[in-house]
Amino acid sequence: MADVGDLACVYAALALADDQVAITGEKIATLLKAAAVSVEPYWPGFFAKDGLNVRDLITNVGSSAGAGPAAAAAPFAAAAAPA
Repeated sequence: MADVGDLACVYAALALADDQVAITGEKIATLLKAAAVSVEPYWPGFFAKDGLNVRDLITNVGSSAGAGPAAAAAPFAAAAAPA
């Protein structure tokens, strides 16, 4: 289970993404300080990634997940049909 530090960093990153602000370790640390949540100093940097579009990541999370298993099952269905 995730601890408070993990969740606080995730929520801070999501809040920044929702406001269309660049997600940086400094901005995450600022939000955590304003919320009176203390985490190890290296945690905010783990959740900051240059060039990552969190909004696209969230909206497309399930768009390609079903394609892999369905495509993998197709050869087995074709092989079973002649029998």
